[in-house]
Amino acid sequence: MRILNFLWIRFCCVAIFCAISYAQEFGFGVNVSGGYYKYSEPQVMNISGTMYGVGGYAYMAQQRFRHQIHANYFGGITRYNGSECSIANPTFCTPLQSTSQDSYYTLEYRFGSFIYQNSETFVYTGFGLGFWDLDNAISASSGYAREQSYVYMPLFIHTQYAFSHRIALYGIFTYQRLLRGYNTSHFQDIGFDRNLYFTQNRGYGVRLDIGVRRNLDEYGYGGVIVFGAYLQYWNIADSSTDSAYHNGRFIGVYYEPHNITQAVGMSIGYEF
Repeated sequence: MRILNFLWIRFCCVAIFCAISYAQEFGFGVNVSGGYYKYSEPQVMNISGTMYGVGGYAYMAQQRFRHQIHANYFGGITRYNGSECSIANPTFCTPLQSTSQDSYYTLEYRFGSFIYQNSETFVYTGFGLGFWDLDNAISASSGYAREQSYVYMPLFIHTQYAFSHRIALYGIFTYQRLLRGYNTSHFQDIGFDRNLYFTQNRGYGVRLDIGVRRNLDEYGYGGVIVFGAYLQYWNIADSSTDSAYHNGRFIGVYYEPHNITQAVGMSIGYEF
């Protein structure tokens, strides 16, 4: 996982360097967010609760083209609803509810081309490369930590309609095509001989961002305040399989089942 993170950060640095070499316009923004989060494996378990986050982005424009880098981090104490199963007999399970400490972050590079532009009203579309990493740790003694990462390609359309220089509405629709998913289930936390590792090859995400941008020039500030709302949805199919052992004895073959992630919330940011 550390190697994957390193390669992604290196890719972003190269993309930024190339964009800066030709950039004609720069912009930066920061934001804080909060909302409802839910991860579920239908008929198996779910984790849900409120999460709060911070984020930032930078963009560089050159004539009809635009490069963007996004980064977000969310965290919170959520609630696990599922079951705990016996190691000796994995089919014997009892209901379990527990708190869970969850966090996730995203890193994303986007490249787009304007297909319509008239002053501050525009439409542009493009693609990119993204990385999503989720970590959760159930507090119960029978719980174990999980790490789940997605490498994906975002395909997006970004529109903005300016009523005037001072105020504009925007909307961004993104389809996220899963390229590769990685899951580490820390079974050693609950007494197994080794952790389990899975890969996920089929799935997709959808994200919708809408909001209002308010220019602060008239108040003597050189920036824009942004009020927004977001909706994120992931649908990931069954993973590959891995074998579990306890004290050298084969327990069974496990996999990460079909899962759905949903997040909806509000944000406020400042762009300068």
